[in-house]
Amino acid sequence: MSELGGGSDLTFYARMIAWALFAIILFVTVSPIRMRPRTITRVNLDRALAFASMTFFFVLGYPRSPACVVFACVVGSALSELLQLLSPSRHARFGDAMAKSIGTAAGAGVAIAALATSSLVAS
Repeated sequence: MSELGGGSDLTFYARMIAWALFAIILFVTVSPIRMRPRTITRVNLDRALAFASMTFFFVLGYPRSPACVVFACVVGSALSELLQLLSPSRHARFGDAMAKSIGTAAGAGVAIAALATSSLVAS
């Protein structure tokens, strides 16, 4: 396996997972409220974990540009909340956007720490 930052299998799979999570999150965010999956946790925890997971995999998938990736994910978290204004059964709330942004920051922090301590990252 080649280095993490240079197109390895790990980078490829991280990108695939990140984009799949993005598509799922986007669907769940803009679909009517009745189509939102039921979970056993609090809704804001779900939001934070979803964005943490997505951002984690995006940072691993694009390790040479973590700052740009994190910025895009934070902006995306805000935009995903605003997209809910397009659906009559959904609502955009500042608290929801904050939960998504906190999840984004947490996922980014874990991924950046993993990259910093990984022997797979090119110097």
